[in-house]
Amino acid sequence: MEGCVEIARLFSVRSAAFACVLLPLCVAAAQVPDRGGQLRIQVWAELDAFPGSFEPDGQEAGEKSSAAEKKTEFESLYGFAVERMRQIAPFIMEGLLYGWNFEYTPYDKTRGVEELWEFSRVREFDPAVNRLSFHNPVPKDGKLLSWVYCDRTEAQQQEYRRWTSIVYPKVKGTGTGSVEDGFKGIQEACSQAAKNAVREYWRTLIKNKPKEISGRILLTKEPRIYIKSGRYVVDLDFFLETDRIVPYSCY
Repeated sequence: MEGCVEIARLFSVRSAAFACVLLPLCVAAAQVPDRGGQLRIQVWAELDAFPGSFEPDGQEAGEKSSAAEKKTEFESLYGFAVERMRQIAPFIMEGLLYGWNFEYTPYDKTRGVEELWEFSRVREFDPAVNRLSFHNPVPKDGKLLSWVYCDRTEAQQQEYRRWTSIVYPKVKGTGTGSVEDGFKGIQEACSQAAKNAVREYWRTLIKNKPKEISGRILLTKEPRIYIKSGRYVVDLDFFLETDRIVPYSCY
């Protein structure tokens, strides 16, 4: 693919397992990341687990350096950021390919019901089915940025066409998570963003609070993830599919 560089091979995705690490990481906002059957997102991660403990000297490898030497140098300089990208990219692709399930019980003071929100994957990202490829990694402002590509299978393309052929509401929401929680903080922020969007959407349409709302969301854009006041902030845009709304049988 045009623009691909040798060091992109470093980003071969070996696992989609979620890791609990201190991860100052961000995903840039973009338009609907659909190029036919191909998805493209941009991710970035801090160059080191502890920002400021490493400062690259900015010197380029000599013209006579071999590809292997360049690869070794790249790994030694940016290994932490590379590993973090290997964790966040599959998580985002899950939301774009399959979406996430939710079950929501709204808070109801009158009935003494506490708010309950469950957020779970529809299907785990499988790198054997959808190979990720990372292109044009660039260190900038203490971070490593890279474009990530993923091809939809024919079945996934058909599923995406199903989503777009039905008039699902387009919903957006914002959530936060603790930076100290690392990757769990990012997951929590995404979960909160979905909950806030679902709650606000149905609040305007349902007069009486329901007992339960369940369904699925599908990302229509890559999340915008950034850090503000020591917390991850995530903006999500998605289609909302509501499977059921369970009302209270009696007051």
